[in-house]
Amino acid sequence: MMNGYHGRILEVDLGTGETSTTTFDEDFARKYIGGVGFGMKLLQERLVPCQDAFNPAIPVIFTTGPLATTPVPGGSRYVVVTKSPLTGLFGDTDIGGSFGAQLKGTGFDAVVITGKAESPKYLWITDDGLEIRDAAHLWGLETAETERRIMAELGDPGARIAAVGPAGENRVLYASIESEMRFFGGRLGVGAVIAAKNIKAIAVRGRRRPGIANREALLKLLKEVNHAIVHDGSCSTLSQYGTWNTCAPASLNGVLPVRNFQTTGFDRIDRIDGDALLRTIYAGKRTCPGCLIGCRRVVKGNQEYPVSEEFGGPQYETVASLGPLLDNDDPFVIAKAGERCNLLGMDTISTGVSIAFAMECYERGILQESDVGYPLRWGDPQAILRLIEQIARREGLGAILADGVKRASAMIGKGSEEWAMHVKGLEVPMHDPRGKKGMGLAYATACKGADHESSMHDEAFQRDGAMPEFGFTRGIPRQSIQGKPRLVRVLQDYWGVLADALPICKFPLIPPRPFTPERVLSTLNFVTGWDMDLDEYLMAGERIFNLWRCLNIREGKHALEDTLPSRFETPLESGGSAGQSYPRETLTQALQEYYRLRGWSPQGIPTLETLKRLGLEFMSDSIMSKPTSDPAAPKAGS
Repeated sequence: MMNGYHGRILEVDLGTGETSTTTFDEDFARKYIGGVGFGMKLLQERLVPCQDAFNPAIPVIFTTGPLATTPVPGGSRYVVVTKSPLTGLFGDTDIGGSFGAQLKGTGFDAVVITGKAESPKYLWITDDGLEIRDAAHLWGLETAETERRIMAELGDPGARIAAVGPAGENRVLYASIESEMRFFGGRLGVGAVIAAKNIKAIAVRGRRRPGIANREALLKLLKEVNHAIVHDGSCSTLSQYGTWNTCAPASLNGVLPVRNFQTTGFDRIDRIDGDALLRTIYAGKRTCPGCLIGCRRVVKGNQEYPVSEEFGGPQYETVASLGPLLDNDDPFVIAKAGERCNLLGMDTISTGVSIAFAMECYERGILQESDVGYPLRWGDPQAILRLIEQIARREGLGAILADGVKRASAMIGKGSEEWAMHVKGLEVPMHDPRGKKGMGLAYATACKGADHESSMHDEAFQRDGAMPEFGFTRGIPRQSIQGKPRLVRVLQDYWGVLADALPICKFPLIPPRPFTPERVLSTLNFVTGWDMDLDEYLMAGERIFNLWRCLNIREGKHALEDTLPSRFETPLESGGSAGQSYPRETLTQALQEYYRLRGWSPQGIPTLETLKRLGLEFMSDSIMSKPTSDPAAPKAGS
C-alpha cells in the first residue's frame, strides 16, 4: 500500500445500483496529488463531452488527498468536482471540517457518482462498503434538519454528512452543499448537480488509515508550524476576528464592493468591521480538526433576526456580499441572511451578487414594484430576506435570479448586461479588481470563472521577500499590473490548484504565514515518502491547471471568455483606489504575457509542446479538432 493513499476509488452507478472499485498507482498519485487533481483526471477519463450538467452521465466526484487522516492542520478538507450548471465549465468546491478524514477512512481516496436514482436516496459509505438508503422522507428539508435526521438514523456520532437543501432540489444553479452544519461548498452549483441525481446526502464513517512514511519528521515539522501560528503574530488577527479581519482593510483600500460594484469603500464600515461584529453577533469559534488559527465564527442573532448558535456564521465573503454589496449595514441581518442561504443550500456570493443585480435593475427603473411584488430598495432587510427565500424556491423574481446574473440579465435585457457582474457566468467575489490588478487577471483566467481563491491576493505581495522560493523578492504595488502575469501564473499552480489537490487550508500558506512552500512540500514528502522537489511539485499544479483548461476548451470554451465585466473599465471616483480602473487594453496586454508564460498560443490554447512537456498529449486531438465560437481561434500547437 502507498503511504498517504489507499489507491482505491469507489464507483457508484445510481441508475443500476451497481458499485465497483478501481485502483491507481503511485505514478498517478504523484502526477495528480489528490483533490482537484484526481477529480479533473477522473472526469477526463469518464466524461462524455458536451453534456448538460444535469445529464445523469455527468460524474460527481468526492475526493480527498494524502493528508486527510494525518495530523496536518486543515489537511482533512475534501473537494467535490463536477460540471457546473451555472457556467458550463468544469470546477470544484472545497470544504473544511472532518468529512474528508472520514471519507478517507472508508478506504477510498475518491468516490465517483454517476447516473440518477429512481427516487430520493442518500449514500452511507463505511469501511464495510456502500448502502444506498431511501431519502424520500428527507426531500424538501433544509440542510441542518437533513443532517439531524440522518445522524439519528445512523446512530453513529462519528459519522459526517454532506447534504443539499431545497435550493439544490429546485435546481438553483448556484446551490451548495453543507457539512457538519458549519462547512459549506458554495460555488458553481454542485448542490444542484447532486440533487439532480436524486441524492439528498452522502454520509461517511471510516477508521482505515494509510501509512505515513516518516511520522517523526512530520510531527517535528508540524510542531514548528503550530508554534509559529500561535507565536509569530502572522495569524493573530485571523485568529482574533476570523476572516472578518478583512472587512476594514478592504474598505480602506477601496476594494470592498458597494451597491453592486458601483463604488468601493463602505461609509458605514464601523458598523460591520471586525470589532463591530465581535460586539454584536460573535458567539464563539468552531474550527477544523487540529487547527490552531480558529477562523470559523459562531454567531448569535437578536429578537428581530434570531440566529441559532448551532450553525456556522458568515465569513468575509458573506458579510460583504449580503452587507455592503447590498448597502446593508446591519450585522444581524447579515447573520440571518447568511444562515438562510446555508440552510436552504445556496452560495452566498452568487446570492448576494444576484440580489445586488436585481436591486440595481430596480434603482434604474428596469424592474418595477409590479414586477417584483414589493419594493426592492438598497439595504432593505425584508427585501433581502424575502428574495433569498424566493430564489431558493424559484418563486417570482427568484425564478429568474436562480439562474445567475448572466442568464438573468439576458432574460431581463434593457442594457442590464452591463451590471451583471460575472466572469464566465460565475458571479464576481467581494474583491474589486480595480484596486488589485493581479486578482483581476486571476478572475479572467481562472478555469471556473471569477474565483477569489484561484490565486493569492495582491496585498500579500506588496512587501519585499514575500515568496523568494518563486523569485518574488521585491514588493509589487497592488494597483500595478507590472509583474502580475507571472505572479498569477505561478500562484494559480501553487496556491489555486495544489492547495486544493492536497487539499489543505489555504490560510496558513499566505505569506508571511508559516506554512511556506518548502514546509508544504516537506509535509507531502514526509507523508508519502517521496523525494519531490519544488519544480516537480509546481509541474503537478501546472499539469492539473492545463488539463482543466483543456477540458473547458473541449466543451467549446475559449479565450474570448478570459475577460472582466465592463464596469471595471470605469475609474473609481473615491476611496482607497480612487482613479483606478481596469481598461480592456490593460487586461489584453496582461493576458498575452500570461499566455506566453503558460506556453499557450496567443488565443489562450495550450500548445502541443506544452501538452507533451506535461504528459497531457492525450488531450491534443480533442482540443485541436474542437470548434469554438471564435472562428478565428487557431488550434493547439499553432
